[in-house]
Amino acid sequence: MKKETVKNWFIRVFIRDINLPKNTSIYLFFSFLSITLIAVAFLFKYAMLTSGVLIVGVDVYIFLIVLASSFLVSGILVDIFKNKTRYFNLTLLICIIGLFISALPGLILYYFGLFVVLITIPQLIITWFTIFVHETNILNRGRLAAYFLISGFSIAFISLIFIIFEYLYIYFSVLELGIFMVIIWCSRKYKYVETKERLKSEKKYLNIIFEKHFFRYASSFFILSFILGDLLARYSFEVDFIIYGIASFIYLLFAGCALDNFGRKISIVLGIFVLSFFLISNGAFIEASYIFGLPRKVFLSIHYGLSILPLLLAIFTISGDFSTERGNLKFRGRINGFNMSLLLFGVIIGFTFSRWINYMYNIFPVLNNFVPNFPDLLNAFLLVILLVWMMAMKEFLVSKEKEWATTLKNIFVFNKHGVCLYNQSFEHKELFKEGEAKADFDEDLISGVLSGIIMIISEITHSKKELRQIQKEEVNLLFTYGKYHIVALITSMELPVLFKKLDEFSREFENKFNKELKHFQGNVSPFDPTKFLVVKYFNQKYVEYAE
Repeated sequence: MKKETVKNWFIRVFIRDINLPKNTSIYLFFSFLSITLIAVAFLFKYAMLTSGVLIVGVDVYIFLIVLASSFLVSGILVDIFKNKTRYFNLTLLICIIGLFISALPGLILYYFGLFVVLITIPQLIITWFTIFVHETNILNRGRLAAYFLISGFSIAFISLIFIIFEYLYIYFSVLELGIFMVIIWCSRKYKYVETKERLKSEKKYLNIIFEKHFFRYASSFFILSFILGDLLARYSFEVDFIIYGIASFIYLLFAGCALDNFGRKISIVLGIFVLSFFLISNGAFIEASYIFGLPRKVFLSIHYGLSILPLLLAIFTISGDFSTERGNLKFRGRINGFNMSLLLFGVIIGFTFSRWINYMYNIFPVLNNFVPNFPDLLNAFLLVILLVWMMAMKEFLVSKEKEWATTLKNIFVFNKHGVCLYNQSFEHKELFKEGEAKADFDEDLISGVLSGIIMIISEITHSKKELRQIQKEEVNLLFTYGKYHIVALITSMELPVLFKKLDEFSREFENKFNKELKHFQGNVSPFDPTKFLVVKYFNQKYVEYAE
């Protein structure tokens, strides 16, 4: 295989359509790292205190139920606050204070600090999720979520030191405070403040979560969580953390790429088949010390590695897809909070039911005469139902979505008075090469007409809502608006990802040329560098290697 072909394949699979700005990437990374450090520390401490969940008391159930309920409440709170970065920073500071209090001597202080952490972590996760979804689109969300999960959790294993050596625990809050200072510094260059205009919606939250396809995906996550809870009840969590980490990160990389390149539904179906293999193997070799030549602990570590974080990846990705639909933006936090809550409630119910059903079979052996080995067959039965259930699900990432670059025709950037600041035809081959394609039309005339159409439609409809789309046979005009400019993208097909790219392009254009736009006096030459922004957002590199 030629070196250039391998390079193009690598770009297509791993980095195509990924164009997060540097400041955004840095903020998302450190903010997610702050969450994962706390999550890994407390999960490990929980596993130690409960002997790998072999011994689970009422306090643990209360802890998980409160955490699951916190996600539901947190989703509502996150949706209320428009300045997401400021809300995240403030919540993280409160969480760090809780960490510090929990490290002070005294049982009351420990539980009070733990309670503060407990109610802030769901808010941090959901706030981070809303920022992440805002900065991603359907073509890159799966891979980016996987990359953040891999990088965040791999570094977060450092926090285990503070749990294993208890005298170091008080310094854990110092580490978090250091990361918090980095996040504050990043906030000077990156901010996400939601606008009221974008959040206008006539939909109701209950209508969204009971919508057919949303309900199918949400119920599927619940069933997978139920199976995970049953798995924990049967085999505990006594795993080799090195094997577990390696398996998790390799599978996350594969799953993230599959979600973006093959589609959401088919990737989750393939994941269920993989999960089925491990569940059936565990059941078939229930008394064996080795499974397929691997020690049971190693096999179980791989099983968990292919279950826990990949399930979180699927929830982040699918929740993001649903919450980017135009009418759902207002409920983005609540959508993710609902799915995260289902994850925890599914684990709790699955764990409890598994312990109860096994107890009943031990107390009443006669049950084997009516339903033989039902506890062992339960997961396989649920997976069969789940596969049938998923066949009717909506596929978010369809083939036409991946080939968005072939639908582009022209882009126009003009000010509110109809003066064309920049235009480009995508049908010229020279677009992404050196040089510039000459327009064979009067760009000022077209810009003036588009500006006039927008004004006329606003007057006729008596609506303050901005016009987003005009459709004429096989031509679509997509619009986005800045403070001083309007961008019109002409395409042959309406695709949700194009709206996302258009909004991102417009936002960076406004930031880059803010002074020129504010003090515009007719000279359009300062806007020539716009061509580099066009390349950044509308050049799907190596699309010819898609086969």
